[in-house]
Amino acid sequence: MRVSVASCRGLLSGWLIAVTVRLLTDPYAVAAWSAAGAGERSRVGLASVELLGAALFAFDTSVVAGFVLLLGSFIGAAAIHIHHGELPWWLAAYSAAGIIMLYCTLRAQREDATP
Repeated sequence: MRVSVASCRGLLSGWLIAVTVRLLTDPYAVAAWSAAGAGERSRVGLASVELLGAALFAFDTSVVAGFVLLLGSFIGAAAIHIHHGELPWWLAAYSAAGIIMLYCTLRAQREDATP
């Protein structure tokens, strides 16, 4: 089970990194943030936190820190989307998947630690 949970965390992290890099490089995303009134610093800051969180979430030793950063970036992104009248259901789905993977990872670590 541990390998499959690690694989799922790696897939989710890879997907989040791919989506977030688009936020940094896609001219349409940059224009949308500018049109929404969000500055360059907020876009880059939110993307940086999400990239770091996704990278940390992929590894067993830093899964909790990565999840905390991801959840913080999801909350920030959701607030921006809700403010602009959008329902960011995909952020809720990412959060739910992250919670399940975090739970399974921590449970596997506890099982390995007990004699």
